[in-house]
Amino acid sequence: MPELPEAETMARDLNKRIAGLTIADVLVSFDKIVASDPASFAPLLKGRSIQRVGRIGKWIKADLDSGAALLAHLKMTGQFFLGEWPGSVSSPWPPHARAAFLLTGQAEDQTLYYRDIRKFGRLRAFSRDDLRDFLSDLALGPDPLELGPGEFHRLVSSKKGRLKQVLMDQSVVSGLGNIYADESLFAASLSPVRPASALTPGEAETLLARIKSILLDAIELRGSTVGNYQGLDGPGSYQDRHKAYGKSGQDCPRCGNPFARAIIAGRSSVHCPVCQK
Repeated sequence: MPELPEAETMARDLNKRIAGLTIADVLVSFDKIVASDPASFAPLLKGRSIQRVGRIGKWIKADLDSGAALLAHLKMTGQFFLGEWPGSVSSPWPPHARAAFLLTGQAEDQTLYYRDIRKFGRLRAFSRDDLRDFLSDLALGPDPLELGPGEFHRLVSSKKGRLKQVLMDQSVVSGLGNIYADESLFAASLSPVRPASALTPGEAETLLARIKSILLDAIELRGSTVGNYQGLDGPGSYQDRHKAYGKSGQDCPRCGNPFARAIIAGRSSVHCPVCQK
């Protein structure tokens, strides 16, 4: 968490608020949050205009006028918010804020903060060439919203492992995590523990259709606010539509039998053992 819908929501919020502004200054209060070279982080960003903010998988990407880019992975508890410029690293900062970006280009300057309670998230700054190399090394799979059923079936069924594990593998498809894998598999009536290689073309077509529908609905509702996640312009509400995720022991809304819990790829997985055979 956050996953594709939450990253998309944050990217859209940021694009609406900060595209066209210039990064006048950068402060980092927790150096380990910068995963790229800390010495080059601020110099790559300062004085650059933000052209567009978008998403690649679960990554948020701000394109700059120099061809450089700022990438952010929110991991478990990362988020952005707007506030007042702190002035220095030694000045008082908002709780859990790890980096600050002074933005100019409007009537009043504004500060974009990156906040991360658990400090698992990462910020990276890249030149044009380094960004290309990084994305190549990252080897993300295609975005599920851009996939056709034939290619989706080929990607998933060619992998060893259980179906949910493969769906969450970012090199297969990018953006799916625990929440939307559980929800999509329940909607498609597929067991998360079955071998991915056993997925038939018809099942793959149904599963991809459910994935797309759920992701688009979740984006429309600004994602799932589970834990502390919220977008720049407020929280999401898709959590109110969850059918399976986090409902271990509760009754399945389709058949009335209790949901079961399993551990898949180190993550808690919830499914109905009757409906999702």
